Amino acid sequence: MKAASLSIEKVEFIHVKVETNSSFEGEFSSEFKQLDFPFKGVTFRRRMSLQYDKAKPEDPKSFVFGLNVMLSEDPEDPENVSLPYNIDVKAVVYMRYESDQLSGMERFRAIRATGYSVLYGAIREMVSNLTARAPHGMWSLPSANFNNAANDEAGRDEEKRQELIAKKSVVVSKKPVKRVKKSTDS
Repeated sequence: MKAASLSIEKVEFIHVKVETNSSFEGEFSSEFKQLDFPFKGVTFRRRMSLQYDKAKPEDPKSFVFGLNVMLSEDPEDPENVSLPYNIDVKAVVYMRYESDQLSGMERFRAIRATGYSVLYGAIREMVSNLTARAPHGMWSLPSANFNNAANDEAGRDEEKRQELIAKKSVVVSKKPVKRVKKSTDS
């Protein structure tokens, strides 16, 4: 087995809120002993963040990716889908990129795709574990594909990184040059 170029160092849950919706009247699947919920008309809200050492933007190696998934009833929604639980979970993953194989946008794409996959899986597991003992039964969030989001966001990450590099080179070039006078004493 060969070690991966991208290592996952730690996953942390920043906050976990799973609240039972007392007005929910849904159906349960008898074969799986869990909620049979189609997620039709449900809007998932997500927030994400990506941090790396901005002082060394030339070749970032350490990253912290955050994902916040939120599902809650919207009283102003015309479809007004009744949810069994209101969900608000935020987690972060600490990653280290150990190789030089990927750079620029490709590296950011790998970081984001891995971050989404690891964190959404962890959030799904957390919600399932907590709701398994809740009044409406276990609720499994649907699977999700974040490849397009990772690709789009990686392009913006690379643009920002290039701006940081440009700003850093301007700052370096504006530093005063110290002139040293040579002594003419002999």
